[in-house]
Amino acid sequence: MEKICLDYHTALDFLRGDPSVVEKLNYYADREEICISSLTLTRLLFTVRRPEVVSSFANSVTILPVDHKTAVVSSKIKKDMDENKKELPHETLLVAAVCIANNAFLYTKRHADFEGIKGLRKV
Repeated sequence: MEKICLDYHTALDFLRGDPSVVEKLNYYADREEICISSLTLTRLLFTVRRPEVVSSFANSVTILPVDHKTAVVSSKIKKDMDENKKELPHETLLVAAVCIANNAFLYTKRHADFEGIKGLRKV
């Protein structure tokens, strides 16, 4: 079973009931482990007006932490990006690192935001 990690925008689209995201997650839910990073959970709690909806969602997925392994991976990504003279927002870098550190595929509609990150697998 593979891990599918939703970025913030995809998780938010799911909570809003976006049909394409709901359909795709229903497909994955029977076959894969659906995850979000602890960063994504934090941002959802900051932005969604109904925290009980976010809490219910969080209880139905796996929360991947920002931990020591993630920190090591993020430093490697940052070094690689610096060498290629490319900047990434801090949150983007950490979400990518969480996915890589946990061997998870990233589910995002914003592929360009994660362009050039070695080792990041996307769906």
